[in-house]
Amino acid sequence: MTALGVALLVACTTIFPVLIVRGELSTGQLAALSPSDYVKAVNDARVSLLQGIAGAVLLAGAYGTWRQLAHNVQDSRERRELDRQGQITERFGQAVELLGSETVSARLGGVYALDRVASESARDREAIVHVLAAYVRVRSPWPPPDGSDHPADQPIERTPPLRVRAMDVQAALSVLGRWGPTDDGDRPWPTADLSSADLRLANLENAHLWRVRLRGTNLAQANLRGADLRGVDLKETDLDEADFEGAVSDETTWWPAGFTPDS
Repeated sequence: MTALGVALLVACTTIFPVLIVRGELSTGQLAALSPSDYVKAVNDARVSLLQGIAGAVLLAGAYGTWRQLAHNVQDSRERRELDRQGQITERFGQAVELLGSETVSARLGGVYALDRVASESARDREAIVHVLAAYVRVRSPWPPPDGSDHPADQPIERTPPLRVRAMDVQAALSVLGRWGPTDDGDRPWPTADLSSADLRLANLENAHLWRVRLRGTNLAQANLRGADLRGVDLKETDLDEADFEGAVSDETTWWPAGFTPDS
């Protein structure tokens, strides 16, 4: 106990009770009190003071306990969030490593692992969108490189659907097209750059392609039924026999020169 606390306790047991009694009673009332009644009045004031002090100490202790508990809860919440972010970062890194695997199944696992991370962590979505978009462009470039099993001059009827010849690329497209621009309230889903990609016979049905860059991409015979094409850059894009049934477009959709969806 500090010296101030000791002094306050002494004052509450000796000085303050007397002052209270004298303040409450007039001079005549004090003179009429017998010595025993005076002592009793002072003791009653002393008891009331001590009870008040005990109540204040109890309240102060309860408040201190509550503050400590609130601090512990906040500290625990922050530690859990740090642990969660650390786990997400680790999962992100592992998923990106899978994208470089030699096996298709591992690459597919990496694509869907990134999809899971993006659904749980808004702060990582932009990076994930950029990673998956770059993956599509690198794994399936247009025009195809020399020696490709599906060269640029291959007749479209002899070109397998994208899900057959590059199922990992199709999976990445499905993930990129799954999220709409307002799925996270006022934080729009990031847009992707899929320019100069070989997406012949790709399945983009009902895909959210809002503001996606597809300039110079080959989308011959691609399935774009019901796709959201608002703000999409399709200039210099091959749309030969692409299916736009039910697709949504407006004045912000950039079509190739001389092309309209029903042409």
